[in-house]
Amino acid sequence: MKRYVYICLGLIIAFGTLPIGTGASTAPNDGINWITFDEAQKFGQDASRKYLLYFYTDWCTYCRKLEQSTFIDKEIAAYVNQNFIPVRINSEQKPKLAARYRINGVPNLRFLTPMGEDIAHWPGYIEAARFLPLLKYIQTDSYLKMGYSEFLKQP
Repeated sequence: MKRYVYICLGLIIAFGTLPIGTGASTAPNDGINWITFDEAQKFGQDASRKYLLYFYTDWCTYCRKLEQSTFIDKEIAAYVNQNFIPVRINSEQKPKLAARYRINGVPNLRFLTPMGEDIAHWPGYIEAARFLPLLKYIQTDSYLKMGYSEFLKQP
């Protein structure tokens, strides 16, 4: 009987120190400092940076891929954190908000002016190498002067 108790205690101690869960996390990564839509509203019209709205759902495969690859890219995270107010919105938990921005599928990225006016959107997954030029195109106000393909041709 003692031997059985010691074996059980040993297993409890051994497995109790392992991290729980081994799958990929669907939580926001450590790179981009995401805030909720409610928190973003507190910025109001005093914000000097543009908004990046990221609409997602918990079950979305490409949302997880964005979070595990594009959004954790160090250059992307630094650029977003410095130049945008990043807002993460679960479309299923905020259906009225998703409808307001005409979100028909996820992932969906929306760019807004500091006043909350729509600039552009990107439906679907985007790789880090393609996302950084898009961020720069929006942040530098180049969208007011030229098309995206013209912007990409610049040195």
